[in-house]
Amino acid sequence: MKESDLADVCRIALICHPDFPEEDAVLEEKFNLSPSSCFVLSDENPASGNISDLSPVSRTSAIYGYCLAHPFKTNSIPALDCLLHKLPEKCDTLYIHDLALLPEAQGGGNGKKAVELLVAVAEREKLETLSLVAVHGSQVFWQKNGFKTVDVSKEMKQKLLTYSEDASYMTRNL
Repeated sequence: MKESDLADVCRIALICHPDFPEEDAVLEEKFNLSPSSCFVLSDENPASGNISDLSPVSRTSAIYGYCLAHPFKTNSIPALDCLLHKLPEKCDTLYIHDLALLPEAQGGGNGKKAVELLVAVAEREKLETLSLVAVHGSQVFWQKNGFKTVDVSKEMKQKLLTYSEDASYMTRNL
């Protein structure tokens, strides 16, 4: 992902996540905090290629999806639609803030390839796990990709409810 991709990222976020609106500044901050773990899916890096195809693309390409991720602490989640200002010290997980694909990009292995790229990023950064908040029935997708639902504290359950009633915290060990 490049800074010039952020307008498309914000547009796709509105389309894919109307129930979870976030200010453009929040999405931009995720990218700025960890640009090496954020990427886009475009017509220049289609699903038929290999995982290295999911790399920064030219300004003129059509973007069909994105992933925003950053290092964080296991068993902790950032508040939705809030700026972090900085990453915590001693991060041990790659927190997947969002993986969004427009309908025409769903299927064909794009989600699986995105997860493979995220695993490679976490391994490169020597992080122990990947983590996320799964919503709207996406738990099945994440389970198919090696993630498990984690029992969380009462405080964390309350925070998960700010996402949605069906939100669950999931991790994948590396």
